[in-house]
Order: sequence, then C-alpha cells, then structure tokens
Amino acid sequence: MPAESPAGRAVVVARLSLQEELANVVRGAATIVAIVWFYLAVTVADSTDGRRALLPYQSLIQTYNTADQRMFRGLQEGLLEAEAVRSTTGAWPLAEALALEGIPPFAPDPTMHGARYRWTRWQTGSTINYLGRPDVATAPGWLLMIQEPEPGVPPDQRFDDQEHHTLVDGTMLHVSTWSHPQGVAAPERLTIAPQTEGWQQVYAVGPAATTPATMAPAGAR
Repeated sequence: MPAESPAGRAVVVARLSLQEELANVVRGAATIVAIVWFYLAVTVADSTDGRRALLPYQSLIQTYNTADQRMFRGLQEGLLEAEAVRSTTGAWPLAEALALEGIPPFAPDPTMHGARYRWTRWQTGSTINYLGRPDVATAPGWLLMIQEPEPGVPPDQRFDDQEHHTLVDGTMLHVSTWSHPQGVAAPERLTIAPQTEGWQQVYAVGPAATTPATMAPAGAR
C-alpha cells in the first residue's frame, strides 16, 4: 500500500506595497546611474579636459587616499538611498534612520579602520546637509549638500549628471560632495556656501569631461 504523501504546507505570498515597489525601482535605476558614473571616473577623470575645468576649491577623488575614496563611494550610495526615501515619502530621512537601515557611510562599518564619524542631517528651506564629523583631528570632515529647487525657479539644466539628480516626481536636485581639511574641525551647523568655509568639492569626473550626450535623461532614475 503506497505511503500517504505529507500534507502540503500553505505559503502566503504577500505583494509589496506600491511604495515599496517604487522604492525598489528607484534604487535599481539609481544603481545603474552610479555604475555609469564610476566607470566614467575610471576612464576619463585623468584626461586633460577633465582637470582644466576645476576651480581652486574643487578636486578629483582619484587624488585622494584609499580611505577617502571609500568614503566618497559610500556617500554616493547613501545619497541614492536618501533620494529613494525622499521620492517615496516626500521627506529627507534623518542620518540616524539611514544608519538603522545599514546604509553606508551612515552605518558604522566594522571592516573599516580609522576614524569614526558622527552623522547629522541639517535642513532649512530647500537646502539639506548630511554632515559627517570624525572623532579624530587627523581625518577629514565630509558633507553631502542637496539643494531642492526654489518654488517658481526653473532648474539650471534638464539632464542628470553628477551634480544634478532627478527624482521620480520630476524634481531636479542640485547635489554635491565636499571634504573638509584634516586638523580643522568642520562647523557643526548647516552650510550653504561650503567653498567659502574651507570645504573642497570632490568630483568623480572633472566637470568638463561630461556632456549631455553621456548623461542619463531626466526622469530615468
């Protein structure tokens, strides 16, 4: 007599909410854009044209040490995650919330030696700062600066590049990454004009090394 087959186990498959699905789409598209940018950083950042456009307060990440390059990559990932939250909730997440989600560089990395950073989010009006201050004077401070458009003011351009990111609702952001010199404590407050306060703007690719033809179209993120 054949043995009875065990009773089947019911498995409940829950569909993702619309907000979760949107966040996944935003993250996937943003990851593709980030990969393209890092490819460009490797292939064209050392070109003469890329360096010619740099101002005295601007520099390329390739000139920094390994730890700083790792921080820069983490900041680009963290920015994309923060943008995904902003796209789905309408608000910028606190640095503490990003840390709880394990998002670099806001979450401590046990494999990373050296300085530990305390991250805070500062916001007033359309300007948002994610500020990282090290626990030792021998490490630089780091800043993600995000500027949303002022009401009624058209964006200065309509295609994405390393300084312009488009949210899924069409909002064009102006974004930038900054490093503060070692040995000088970064001010613990919102910064509107970092270049006047000793900050150095850090690029993956020199500004002149990119053109609209190499950028992802607005709204593709």
